[in-house]
Amino acid sequence: MYKVCIVTGASRGLGRGIAKVLAEERSATVYATARSEAALNDLASSIKGNTGVIHPVVLDQSDDSAVEKFITTVAEKERRIDLLVNSAYGGLTAMTPHFGKPFWERPISVFDASIDIGLRSAFVSSAFVAPHMVRQKSGLIVQVSSFGGHSYLFDVGYGVGKAGLDRLSADMATELGEYGVKSLTLYPGGAVTEIAQFPGGETPTFTGRSVAALLHDTPEEDLANLNGKVVLTMELALKHGFTDLTGALPDGPFSGEDSARNVRAAISKTPVQYSVDDALPDPNETNSSDAAGLFPGA
Repeated sequence: MYKVCIVTGASRGLGRGIAKVLAEERSATVYATARSEAALNDLASSIKGNTGVIHPVVLDQSDDSAVEKFITTVAEKERRIDLLVNSAYGGLTAMTPHFGKPFWERPISVFDASIDIGLRSAFVSSAFVAPHMVRQKSGLIVQVSSFGGHSYLFDVGYGVGKAGLDRLSADMATELGEYGVKSLTLYPGGAVTEIAQFPGGETPTFTGRSVAALLHDTPEEDLANLNGKVVLTMELALKHGFTDLTGALPDGPFSGEDSARNVRAAISKTPVQYSVDDALPDPNETNSSDAAGLFPGA
């Protein structure tokens, strides 16, 4: 039976790749949301072969009523929702012009951009999807986050938003567990998208294959063990044997196997704010004018 999926922020970047893989490679029915009708229509028409389908949905993720109506419509039409991927994020384009500045020299709107279309929109979508998944006693909610949820990366708002997503998954899993619904966080490596250009980074297809592996290839017992936790795209690739578009694994300094091992080792330690013995990170390592070069499309 085909899976019914909702992917937010699907007009470009990781969201687009996730939606495309689910439909094209796994024959899913995907409701892809974003604000750009043209980009969504292009995504829908790009699906090749007699596979799944993408339904483009123009949606403002900051409009709670519109989000609720959309999710209710999907549930009534399809009679179930198997997957929600919260990929919509407004922080990158807002923060990139301000790299090298501390938070007090950045407009408040930069912080809001990471929270409003990011943490808050993910909570809203999850809150409206959850009742349908609870009733069917199944479903998976995935928050697309990053290592910035554990340690300082780029910007105060970026870190707060990503840490919030990590905690959102864990706390939702705590309340959803008895109903058979799973909630977890996905950490992609440094990516190559319309906005980001990390050297040797993973493509949105690789991220999409990670989500597909969680939905289709991960046994229920293993998924239960991941409930509420953070999982890395590279870890899923190594476990399930998929590759990126090149036929190989990403091998960049922020996306390869060594990077994944380093990230897992780091997030397995107590976050610095809870350890009086650990030094704070140097913000200049990632909040610099040079870092802006990683996001040429912002």
